[in-house]
Amino acid sequence: MRRAAYETWVRPRIESGRYVGCFAVHGDRVVGGAGAVLLDWGPTRSNPGGEMARIVNVFTDEAVRRQGIARALLEAVMQHCEGLGVREFNLGATPDARGLYGALGFESYPAEMRRRVTLPT
Repeated sequence: MRRAAYETWVRPRIESGRYVGCFAVHGDRVVGGAGAVLLDWGPTRSNPGGEMARIVNVFTDEAVRRQGIARALLEAVMQHCEGLGVREFNLGATPDARGLYGALGFESYPAEMRRRVTLPT
C-alpha cells in the first residue's frame, strides 16, 4: 500500500523535474539509489533563490556497502540540483549515515522541530 502511494506521488514529480534521482546497477540488480525532491521553500536571507532540495531514498544494498556507492550517488544528485540553482539541501539521517552526510558537508540542525497529526483509524 505504501509503495503504491509513493509511486503515484513520485511519478509526476519525476516527469516535471521536481524529483532528481540516480541508481547504481550491478548486472541486472539495483544496488543503490539516491534522490532529491525539489521544494519551493521561499526566499530567505541564506537562500535568496528560495528553492531547497530534500535528500530522500538513499540506500545501498547491504552486500556492497562501504564502497563509495551512496557517496557517488549523492554527489551526482547534488551536483545536478546545484546546476538547477539549488543552494540549500536538507535530509533526515539515520545514526549509521551521519558520517557520510557529514563528510559531504551536512551539519546537524538541532533547532528543527516536528509536529505530526495522528489521524483516527
